Amino acid sequence: MNNSIKSFFEQVPVMALGTADSNGCPNVSAIASKKIIDDNTIWTIDTFHNKTIDNIAINNKVTLAMWKDSIGYQIKGTAVYHTKGEVFENGKKWILELKPQKIVKGVLEINVTDIYYLTPNYELAGKEY
Repeated sequence: MNNSIKSFFEQVPVMALGTADSNGCPNVSAIASKKIIDDNTIWTIDTFHNKTIDNIAINNKVTLAMWKDSIGYQIKGTAVYHTKGEVFENGKKWILELKPQKIVKGVLEINVTDIYYLTPNYELAGKEY
């Protein structure tokens, strides 16, 4: 992710996280507790996920959709769900500093593989960023 995508990511308060089960049945959940770790890694905090975590256990491919006004991006990647260890502890520490009452069931670590435009125009829609 370059600085432009990172800046856009930080401006979007809630985004959609898409997963699919082994039969390809899709699921989408809203993500508000999210953080860019480095150019290739994003963390999201699990408070309410059920189907999402079940899906990731059998199919670790995910997508994040984010948009603001008429500009949007889709970030695709692979996910690992952490309920203990360094990623979990660091993610929990980070979010509890921001939101002390937050319940943290796990940390979803997303390794970014691709970025596409969601911008609805003929030049950009669906093209790789």
